[in-house]
Amino acid sequence: MNAYEVHRRPDGSLDFDFYSRRAVRLRRQAMRDALKARAVPLAKVLVAAAILAVTVCLVPSADGTGWNGKTGGAASAVVARPAITSGKS
Repeated sequence: MNAYEVHRRPDGSLDFDFYSRRAVRLRRQAMRDALKARAVPLAKVLVAAAILAVTVCLVPSADGTGWNGKTGGAASAVVARPAITSGKS
């Protein structure tokens, strides 16, 4: 059998305030732990998505345009242009 210490007031009555405060404290701790358990994985996913979005936005495209627009005169040389053939389609 487990022996529990019962909190009593000096007049011998049960100390309901003690148990009420303890219940509130345990409830707050449980809510805080549940929030942490859900928030950490969600935060990891959001940070990874933000990094991916920023990376995609900053990568220049093949024609030289990207986050900062055209990079200069050399960018037009990189653009692949289709060969013009006359008479054949």
